[in-house]
Amino acid sequence: MSHSPQRLDGLRLRHLRLLKLIDEHRSLRAVGAILNRTQPAVSQMVKDLEYALGAPLVERSVRGVALTAAGRLALQRASSGLASMDHLLAELGADSSPILRLGVNPALVFQMLPTAVSLLAAQNARMRFKLSTGIVGEMLQLLWDGELDCYVGRIDWDQIPQKMIPVLRHDPLIRTELVLACSIRHPLAGRQEIEVAQLADWDWVLPPADSNNRVALEAELRNHGVACPQPMMEIAADPAALVILTREMEVLTCIPRMLLDTHIAAGELCVLDLPSLRLPPIQIGFVTLAEHENMAPLQLLRQALRQAAIPTVEP
Repeated sequence: MSHSPQRLDGLRLRHLRLLKLIDEHRSLRAVGAILNRTQPAVSQMVKDLEYALGAPLVERSVRGVALTAAGRLALQRASSGLASMDHLLAELGADSSPILRLGVNPALVFQMLPTAVSLLAAQNARMRFKLSTGIVGEMLQLLWDGELDCYVGRIDWDQIPQKMIPVLRHDPLIRTELVLACSIRHPLAGRQEIEVAQLADWDWVLPPADSNNRVALEAELRNHGVACPQPMMEIAADPAALVILTREMEVLTCIPRMLLDTHIAAGELCVLDLPSLRLPPIQIGFVTLAEHENMAPLQLLRQALRQAAIPTVEP
């Protein structure tokens, strides 16, 4: 089945919403009731969409209807477009400066992001932001679903689903080390050439087990034959809390080195001297979908982030 440019031009938003309704209700009769259309009319809408896209999107069985693999792909891309359309309508209705929906690694809120926003203000770039923070997988899924315009944070390409990679556009910003840290009053502070095995003797404050930093730490400890720590406290997507608790308590933690220079660390943390421990560096980048990369507000933000990253590059 080849696609039809003429039929593609004739599609309406309701054709794209049709896929979501079919996926949710699995019945053309139920979809018709929602759209206030007869079942034959809904069947014709499905045919119009299939002819326009050149692929079978819906399969029928005794249990009802379901999306094919092509239908699920079309739904994902349609969902992204519909989310962007809803956001556009909200912006136009607000009659104000554009709103960028920005997903960000929480660690960047303390220095890089405020610096970039200040640079934009100095350029008289009237922009507003809707900020979402969270772990990498959550942020990239929101970007994929059209709920975010861009993401700024850690990028681990080997952990990104293959289906996402072709449609992502990435600009590297900085690299920072992942380090083990403690309070300057901790018994291990300032000690030379600590043995990795000694780490098992102390309490830890760590991000959840599925976070990239925790996974990297546990993998390196296993390489040294050391049992993974059972943290006395886990904190999700809140590096500020990790830093503050480590500063105030006799615990160890694993954080990006750039957090040591923030006001919340207040000069009260130090990096443990572990010559044999080799944690992977963290690549921080700017990511958006290919279809959005030429949006003027995104280009302005990307440039401001590049400028903000320059002073923070580590050797």
